[in-house]
Amino acid sequence: MEFYHLGGVHGIYQVTGDIIRPLKERLNKKWNVKTQSFSYKTGQIMITFLLVDFAWIFFRTDSLADSFLFISRIATHFNPWTLFDQSLYTLGLNQQEIHILLAAAAVLLFVDLIRYRKKKTLDIFLEEQCIWFRWGILFFLFFFILIFGMYGPAFDAKQFIYFQF
Repeated sequence: MEFYHLGGVHGIYQVTGDIIRPLKERLNKKWNVKTQSFSYKTGQIMITFLLVDFAWIFFRTDSLADSFLFISRIATHFNPWTLFDQSLYTLGLNQQEIHILLAAAAVLLFVDLIRYRKKKTLDIFLEEQCIWFRWGILFFLFFFILIFGMYGPAFDAKQFIYFQF
């Protein structure tokens, strides 16, 4: 995989963003768009997420031709129902891994709620707790990594996404 695929796509995003910034600012002002609102910021996050996902296509395929084939298949074989028909389990995750994914997402949501509600980062929040609570969290994280981490005889460094670099 050549470096220019992913970097080139991100470069195109950056240049395009710089070029259309004045137009975007004029349209926001003309249409009285509240750029500090939750909905605007959520839309910005969603657009960024979709653009980064699109760039990953170029990073993960073996050639530019494969990238365009992949994109054309997305456009011609689009089926959003695969998110709801339980075929997600056939995309490399078994039911146990799905449960781990959901538990991890719940932990991330909990941490984000602490940040939002308490206006504190997790480390400051934990510093304010009693020592038994802090050590309990540390032991939980340690054993979580031991149980679910990718270590041991089955670990293959070539599976690591940046191994080729």
